[in-house]
Amino acid sequence: MMSVDVDDNIKRQVKEIFQHMENEVTAKLFVDKDKCLTCAQTKEILELLAELAPENKLKVVIFNKEDNPPEIEQYEVRRFPTILLHGDEEHKVIFTGIPSGYEFGSLVEDILDISARKVTLKPENLEKVKKIDKPIHIQVFVTPTCPYCPAAVRLAHKLAMANPNIIGEMVEATEFPLLSKKYFVMGVPKTVINEGKVQFEGAYPEDDFVEKVLEAYKDA
Repeated sequence: MMSVDVDDNIKRQVKEIFQHMENEVTAKLFVDKDKCLTCAQTKEILELLAELAPENKLKVVIFNKEDNPPEIEQYEVRRFPTILLHGDEEHKVIFTGIPSGYEFGSLVEDILDISARKVTLKPENLEKVKKIDKPIHIQVFVTPTCPYCPAAVRLAHKLAMANPNIIGEMVEATEFPLLSKKYFVMGVPKTVINEGKVQFEGAYPEDDFVEKVLEAYKDA
């Protein structure tokens, strides 16, 4: 199994920006030792970030599928590795698959936002999103080499931070080919909302992304 190789310069940058962490963040990692090819690397990434964060600011909790923890059903975890991030409140900010390449940055930025206990959306969009009162599941399919994918992932995650009815999930497309095939993922980022009720390809601006989510909400 290959280990994660993070450049020393990137480590220094992450450590520096993590000094601004205000509150504790919890990262729950679900792994399957027997069948998961990237679980060990994902664990390495989280443990590295915990080392770079100030003491007790990033807590990593690991759940092994073979132990049959009740949290798997509680959080409806179906694929491995899966990361759930939250602060005092349990947001549905999810990474399904390894957050490597460009998505490493998404993970770092999510941790900072959750630590700050703030949602960095435009006020008018935040107001719209907070009114959503039905379940909305946003899946953003990505690859580690896609420079446009983090913008879509971050928007999905910000919406999940803003409203507990929203699940914001990054899905690493190449790790889960059957799921990618189900939603005809031919290019990334590909955003799928509520099992394909609304879907689109490309990195949409914030206003347009929110409108697509509201479209799915009206149809929910």
